[in-house]
Amino acid sequence: MHTPSATITLYLSARNKIVALASGTGRRWAETALALAGFTEDDDLIHTLPLDDPARARQALTHLHQAARDCQVRAATHPRPYLGDIAEAIVATLPGSWAATVLSLREQQDQHHLRDYVWETSAFYELLEKERLGFAAFLRDGGGTELLLVERPSDGSYVVGALTPSADHLNATALPPRSVIASDAHTAATFIRTRLLPDYERAIHLSRLSEAEQDLRWAQEAHEPGAYDAAALDAALDRFRTHAAAFIATLRDGEPLTAEQSVFLDRVEDGLGLTLDEPHELDSEALADAQAVWLMHGEELIEMARAATPPPVTAAKDRSPATAVLPPRAVVASATGPHR
Repeated sequence: MHTPSATITLYLSARNKIVALASGTGRRWAETALALAGFTEDDDLIHTLPLDDPARARQALTHLHQAARDCQVRAATHPRPYLGDIAEAIVATLPGSWAATVLSLREQQDQHHLRDYVWETSAFYELLEKERLGFAAFLRDGGGTELLLVERPSDGSYVVGALTPSADHLNATALPPRSVIASDAHTAATFIRTRLLPDYERAIHLSRLSEAEQDLRWAQEAHEPGAYDAAALDAALDRFRTHAAAFIATLRDGEPLTAEQSVFLDRVEDGLGLTLDEPHELDSEALADAQAVWLMHGEELIEMARAATPPPVTAAKDRSPATAVLPPRAVVASATGPHR
């Protein structure tokens, strides 16, 4: 009988549990062995074994060894910490309310699928294309920023890159933010705060400027009745209102504004209907007012926002990933808890 190819990889988690990854073309056999041994599968399809009862855990591991042998599945212990612990340690030190979600990459196609969402298409894309990874983690701030964390098999370093914003919300046309590479969670979090997130915010800002400018130019050329598609004009206005809200927030959080600038922003914000309880729900009269404000004051707002563009984190010619100096693998200190 043909023996399916399958592997069970065991990771020790700092959260007092063992995490198991079943992979390979015969993954079902590996999952059967885990179930027979007493591992439980959560909603994210990740198998775990609690360690709060040492005797029971030892018995389960003994059963796993036997079940794996019976199912002709290879079992191995991974030498590095569980990626979910690294992800939790990173988000604990990021500004705002970040959360981490772990994804098990049981098949090669799982990580190939992630390539479609990675903004930077060089080193990170190649890693997902060629390497065999066990887990990936999504880091989300709840406001639309999404990062992807993986462990590079060649040296155990952690690679974090930004995911492309949803095309439904923004046409991301700016130079992608660079991924960062670090030897431990603490350094990765530092690089995310000081390099990746500023790079990301700048790319988002520049993409907003480009889209707002193109939409305004089109609307100014085709706003005469009968000379445009009303639905297309409404969609462009809605995009501009979204971008305008972000521009105004950036301007108010930046350099001190003059009294004249403050009055202008208040007038634009009110005219675009951004101060309403439901800013995207405008009646016909409010919609007409917003369109007039857009066509009359849109260019000035864009110019103010352009002047407030964050400076690049590094020189434009340096587009390689931000990387920590990696010590020999045997002495890499990997963080598995929060750093404050």
